[in-house]
Amino acid sequence: MIKLKDILSEKFEVGKVYSNPYATAFKSSEQIKEEENINEDDHEVGMGLSSLKSSVRSAKIIYDNIKERNIEELEGWVQEKLTLASDYLKNVADYMKDLDEYDKDGTDN
Repeated sequence: MIKLKDILSEKFEVGKVYSNPYATAFKSSEQIKEEENINEDDHEVGMGLSSLKSSVRSAKIIYDNIKERNIEELEGWVQEKLTLASDYLKNVADYMKDLDEYDKDGTDN
């Protein structure tokens, strides 16, 4: 009887995931680069949406707490963080709003 372990030239660990070295054997280098860019872009968008969702959730919690507790004054460091977060989000919002204009000009920044 022929056993698989006798045929394999390399040692394999049980439970370990191995990549397929032949997965891209019939793809051109351009196709491989394009797939990598698509996967990278998808990942970036997903991370951005996740960060934005987290920001909205945190902002709602902060807003609700300030209203419920009738907080009239914030500590300096809290106000500084809120101002910084607001500024960052405003910068991204302005960029997204003007994205069509960037595309028309043919410039990225």
